[in-house]
Amino acid sequence: MRQALALAKKGRLTAPPNPWVGCVIVKEGQVVGQGFHLAPGSAHAERIALEQAGHHAQGATVYVTLEPCSHHGRTPPCCDSLIQAGVKRVVIPMLDPDPRVAGEGKKKLERAGVEVTCGVAQEEVEKELAPYLYHRHTGLPYCLVKIASSLDGKAALANGESKWITTEEARLDAHYLRASSQAILIGSRTACLDQPYLTVRGVKEPHCQPLRVVLDRRGTVPLLSPLFVTEFSSTLVFTSRYAPIEYLQGLEKLSVESVVLPQENELEFVLKTLGQRGVLQLMVEGGPCLQAAFFQRHLVQKVCVYLGACLLGKGSIDAFAIPCVETMTQVVNWRLDNVQRLGQNVRLDYFPENSK
Repeated sequence: MRQALALAKKGRLTAPPNPWVGCVIVKEGQVVGQGFHLAPGSAHAERIALEQAGHHAQGATVYVTLEPCSHHGRTPPCCDSLIQAGVKRVVIPMLDPDPRVAGEGKKKLERAGVEVTCGVAQEEVEKELAPYLYHRHTGLPYCLVKIASSLDGKAALANGESKWITTEEARLDAHYLRASSQAILIGSRTACLDQPYLTVRGVKEPHCQPLRVVLDRRGTVPLLSPLFVTEFSSTLVFTSRYAPIEYLQGLEKLSVESVVLPQENELEFVLKTLGQRGVLQLMVEGGPCLQAAFFQRHLVQKVCVYLGACLLGKGSIDAFAIPCVETMTQVVNWRLDNVQRLGQNVRLDYFPENSK
């Protein structure tokens, strides 16, 4: 199963909004076929492994990192292919929460006489597939907040300058986070100060450019912003009824889509909209006030903090803009999951304390 999981990771940057799945077929102790799902519309992991195994698949055991699909989508059901190949046993970590599958694949295999073992390496696969599983359970994207901070907890100098708090190694790693996300969100102040492109750069593996999402209630981001150059990637602007009509017309001329926010529950609306568009993971890059709003509304599933080896000093902009709590009983604790050294910088990964 771990070998199948390693294969699945090869499709991590290109398979979404589908799950990234790996498959290994074993017969008499030997691997006779293996494969992974590369991209929507391409063959699923099971079909690739079956083609490689050929007649050796008959009577074999199949290890696959998610319940095989039982429905017709862009490709035929994998269950049918496994049954036709005459496999003896299928081993999976869990059922697929997608309502089109949700246990039907397991039932279909068992009705055809195929033994199904469920629960192998479940915790490891759940961690790897967390964005997909969260999206399928809630309909919302998995929110990953990325923060670059100095040693003294600052995000930028008082004038907004922040290039560069972190080293090149850390910035490249952050581009892998972008590549693993289907959308990146920033606020209007960050868009105006940094003039970012929000594109993936330096990643050698095949990947897709994420949707660039800007929260700009009053239409303050200049129309000449790199974010509105659609040859790099698509951009979606969430604005409000206070945005000037000239601004909205300008976006339309640039082929940039805009959506008007409701007057309440704005962030929840953003997440619902992106979830409906197949965004499995949303990377919230900044600035500190926007990130604080996500924290305060308990909308964050993972935090990646890049700690730079520098001090910006008193008066610089805080990396965290969350209001001070009144008592320690109000403190929200986070669970440290991973520590990674990147040159002279460190990446710290945190999850909500009550999460798995």
